[in-house]
Amino acid sequence: MRRCQLFIAGWLLLMVGLAQAEPQIAGYVTRIRGEAVAVVAVNRRTLALGHPLYLGDRIVTGSNALLEARMQDGTVVTLCPSVEFNVLQVQGVSPDNQGSVFEMVKGMFRAVTAQTDADKPRQPLQVKTPVAIIGVRGTDFWGGFDLLGAGPLTLDVVMLKGTGVYVESEGQRVELQQAGEGTTVAGFNPHPGLSIAEERAMKSAAMPTPGKIWGEKKVKAALQSVTW
Repeated sequence: MRRCQLFIAGWLLLMVGLAQAEPQIAGYVTRIRGEAVAVVAVNRRTLALGHPLYLGDRIVTGSNALLEARMQDGTVVTLCPSVEFNVLQVQGVSPDNQGSVFEMVKGMFRAVTAQTDADKPRQPLQVKTPVAIIGVRGTDFWGGFDLLGAGPLTLDVVMLKGTGVYVESEGQRVELQQAGEGTTVAGFNPHPGLSIAEERAMKSAAMPTPGKIWGEKKVKAALQSVTW
């Protein structure tokens, strides 16, 4: 009898452990062209239409790929070719439920946040990048590096519709106030050979530029990057 009780207790602990270890679904692939994979530690999963994305996934798209995903918070994200995009936190899925957080390591993307009831405002969404943080309270926006050959460390962000986008870097925050308004952050790589004055100048240049309406050529190039 004692041995049976111990067996049942061990089995229950095992089942609880497995349930706790089960990855949380952050969203699903709703459209895909070309090759894209999700990477967690040393494991790689080839993605296809309808496949789930999990918290902690690093999504990597091929050089000719496009991937669209609908997250559990209703946000629709479109990833361009040669993107590295990390799913860190999704509102309603992550335990603390403090809003959604993604990270774009390189490449370009577009995100359209879900509409919510006025009496149930959504938590702010954040997209972290190597040079700045993009904060969103509900809108359609585009962000990416090397737009029109600006350089792999230069981040551009434009609000396409709605309101409530800010870009923050080096203690400076720029609010985008209207559709078509964008900002640029010129990232830099600090190294030991820089003088204090040189590093200070580079940090100053890395602050977001004041928001301004983008020209047609720049907007068209951004939209073309997410066109199927």
